[in-house]
Amino acid sequence: MSLQEIIVDEEETVDTKNALISLDSPISLKYVAAGRIAQSVLSYLIREVTERRMTNVYDICHAGDSLIELETSKVYKNVDEKGVAAATTVDVNNCVQGYSPVDRDSAYILSNGDIVKISLGVHVDGYTSLVSHTLIALPTIVPNDQVAPTTGVLADVICATYLATEAVTSLLGTVLYRYENQSGCYGNRTVNGERIREVVESVAKTFQVKIVPGSAVRRIKRFLVGQDTVHEVDIKGYAWGSISIEAMTDDPDEGDLKKMIDTEAPAVPGEAWLVDISMCTFSGSESDLNKKNGLQLSRRTLKPHRDLKPTIFTRDYNRNLSMKLKSARGVLIEVDSRKSVYPFHLNALSTPGAALGVAALVNAEIMAPTRVMMIQGSPAPIAARVRTTVLLMPSAKHVGEVVRLSGGGIKPSWVHSEFEVTDEEIFELLSEKRAGVRLRNILGIEVKMVKEDVQEMEVE
Repeated sequence: MSLQEIIVDEEETVDTKNALISLDSPISLKYVAAGRIAQSVLSYLIREVTERRMTNVYDICHAGDSLIELETSKVYKNVDEKGVAAATTVDVNNCVQGYSPVDRDSAYILSNGDIVKISLGVHVDGYTSLVSHTLIALPTIVPNDQVAPTTGVLADVICATYLATEAVTSLLGTVLYRYENQSGCYGNRTVNGERIREVVESVAKTFQVKIVPGSAVRRIKRFLVGQDTVHEVDIKGYAWGSISIEAMTDDPDEGDLKKMIDTEAPAVPGEAWLVDISMCTFSGSESDLNKKNGLQLSRRTLKPHRDLKPTIFTRDYNRNLSMKLKSARGVLIEVDSRKSVYPFHLNALSTPGAALGVAALVNAEIMAPTRVMMIQGSPAPIAARVRTTVLLMPSAKHVGEVVRLSGGGIKPSWVHSEFEVTDEEIFELLSEKRAGVRLRNILGIEVKMVKEDVQEMEVE
């Protein structure tokens, strides 16, 4: 679907194409299908990494994208637009975005103790589930060995990111009913971007970590999940700046999304939301922090990797030029017909000379690269990321429920932080009762690589 079609779709048929009426409605079922596949593929990759069957990042990313294409081909056979909504990336330690190598020989090999962030996305007919998970790469455990949890700053940042995401998920669920506990933590306060900001920043402060620019909690719609190349209207939620160089204004600590997003608009039943939180350890100076928010890193601390070239790109449908280079024209035709508005990996293109064609399209600003972004510092900060997609599902029979399409049911690595949540409201959101919120996790299914893909990855 082109950007023009999406804009018309958003303006004229927003109720019919985005409203979530019930869990068995056609729209909800497509969301659930995307979520189930995303959850399944993520679970598979986590097992492969934790059990040391995959340590080469190329293998992990290749397996993720291949499985997404395989599993989406099995559902909604009458739907043409489905597949990868975000190419699988594996961002390690102080890398926060975009690492998905094009070949096996040059790819990073995971080492014991690496902080590994796996991210991917799936869509079915534009209904999208994005997910990210952080784990610690550890050696294979021998039976009867004594194992202890990871502690220190690594534990702090993993705990903070995980708990902030869980608290926001519960907070969004409170819009499905009127809840007020005895202490009056919730009362009649509106759940909007500003309130979401308070929760996330409170957790970051408690665990003494910093929020990475690019973190956002926002409503999403069909085909519209925060791509830098798509200029949306009516965005609500909260964004902690932007990680994209292209999205920067004159002030590097302000991004287009942060200025466009409506932080006062309330979350309401029947919406889909994306919770995407990245946090990092910090031992720098105040000059490395956002000048308006000391709990957030300055955009200046994020730099593209000096050696790793972008491998993920997004079509900008706001720009159309006649390209002289044959490979550029071929790539443009392929992307317009098969990739829609979602980011795609260079390896996903079949056009001869695709790399040269993409380079020409980037120079013409028809395509935008997803750069491999690193947090600078000495010592280099370590980042964790958790991303989940949720539906605020109303119900005629009861108060409704939060349907977590992806990320639910997957526990973080075994860590122990010396810090703990003391804020009464956040503690209630994280409790077993979830402040009364009904939460349903979409569970994955067993998936595996097809034989030819396994053989390809095993070749040394």
